[in-house]
Parts: sequence; C-alpha cells; structure tokens
Amino acid sequence: MKKMLFILLGLLSVTAYAKPMVIVSILPQQVFVEKIAKDKVDVTLMVKPGNSPHSYEPKPSQMISISKADIYFSIDVEFEHTWLDRFKSQNRELKFVNISENVSKLGMAEHHHHEEHEKGFDPHTWTSPKNVKIMAKSIYETLVEIDPENESFYKSNLDDFIKEIEFTDTQIKDILKDIEPKSKFMVFHPSWGYFANEYSLIQIAVEVDGKKPKPKEIIAVINEAKEESVRVIFTQPEFSDKSAQIIAKEANVSVKKISPLNPNWSKNLIAMAKAIASE
Repeated sequence: MKKMLFILLGLLSVTAYAKPMVIVSILPQQVFVEKIAKDKVDVTLMVKPGNSPHSYEPKPSQMISISKADIYFSIDVEFEHTWLDRFKSQNRELKFVNISENVSKLGMAEHHHHEEHEKGFDPHTWTSPKNVKIMAKSIYETLVEIDPENESFYKSNLDDFIKEIEFTDTQIKDILKDIEPKSKFMVFHPSWGYFANEYSLIQIAVEVDGKKPKPKEIIAVINEAKEESVRVIFTQPEFSDKSAQIIAKEANVSVKKISPLNPNWSKNLIAMAKAIASE
C-alpha cells in the first residue's frame, strides 16, 4: 500500500511540475521563445534545418508532439496554411498564437521584366528587428497566460531580449550608415523584404512567382545586375542556386549564401548588413 502511495505521489509531482510543451514552425522562433522562457518550457521545432517552410511536411514523430503540446506559435509561413487545421484536429486543447499577427505585412515582391509586382504577403517577417520586438511581446504574453507564476521571470528575460534586439538594430544602422537610401541588392528568393524596408533598401528578386526564371528572364536579370552595378547575389542553402550561378557568371558578380532561417538571428542580420555594405 505504501509503495502504491509513493508511486502515485511521484506521478502527481511529475504532472504538477511538467513544463509547458511549445511547438514553433521555424528556427528563429525557437530562439525567440528560448530567449524569454529559458528552460521553463520544452520547445519542438517543425521545420528542421535545411528544409523550406514553404513546402515542409511534418514527420509522424512531430504529429505525436502536436498531440501533446500546450502552445503552437505560428508565424504565417506557407506550410502552416496547409497544416494548421490538421494540427487543430490532432489536439483540440492546443492553443494557437500567431506571433506575426500584429506585424504590418508587406507584399511579396517578385522580379519580372524589370518590374516588381505583389503576389500575396511576404512571410519573412522576422528579418526586421522592429517586427521581432512585436513577436517577443506576443510570446511573453502567451507564456504569462499559461504560466502566471513565472511572470517576473519571463518579464526580466523579455527586457533583456528587447535590449539585444535594439543593440542589433543600432549595429545594423551603423554598418549601413554610408549606404545611399533605396540602394539595391539582389537575392534569388525574395526573403529580405522586411529587412530592406526597415533600412530603406530595395531587394531585386531573381525568382519569379516562386519558380525558377526562364532563359529570357535570366537575361533580363543579368542586364539589370549590370545596369545596377550589382556585385553579389544572395542565395539560400534551402534552395537551388543554379540560376543564380549562371547570372553571377554572366554578370561578373559573386554568390553569397545566407539563410533567413539561421538560428543566430542577430549575427545573421548583422552579417547581411555587412555583406550589403561591402558590395
């Protein structure tokens, strides 16, 4: 009898102190959550490194995590549009919070015959420090809602993270201080619209409507690269850069790989600014 009571008390203790389980879509989100929650929550990442959030399909093991989770922090990346409803049916108790809900969305700029047109919203909201502040506040408020006992802990961590975001912003502005407003940089996949918007820059996208450019479009991009004196094309490890390599060779520019999904969020944005400043 005593042994059974001991086991029961042990199980109750584990239940009482179980950490909230949080699911995030992309690596930068995981970083943001861990900046504020530290070790108070268990975080599961959906889109593993090397994969694209545009076309990702969750693994069976991740669906099991969904069934046990307390919070899903979404961020409006493309795969969520297909999968969030399925996640909801998997776990009716799961709390969904879109941390980009209060972010002012930009249109997805595509390169097409020397012009840019909008097609849907650009989901890469986290490339802007201003936006990350908004997301951090959303994460903090949600954590406090489900775990009010640790409010002061989360608030202290939020304050520290806000200082880090502001320091990152200050460094980027300093790096770009000699760059003319509306200066252009070339990217294969248009992932840096919010970064460009925040720092008065313009991204020229090689990709057309999410598809590889056709030969005539490649020629147009090569000509534009020459006209704009572009010296580098930014590509991502999540996408093929064959077209970018062709353009780079013909336009005599270099290719640099930099992923907006890099978990070292602050260093990554600073590296992007340095690369643009050195063009």
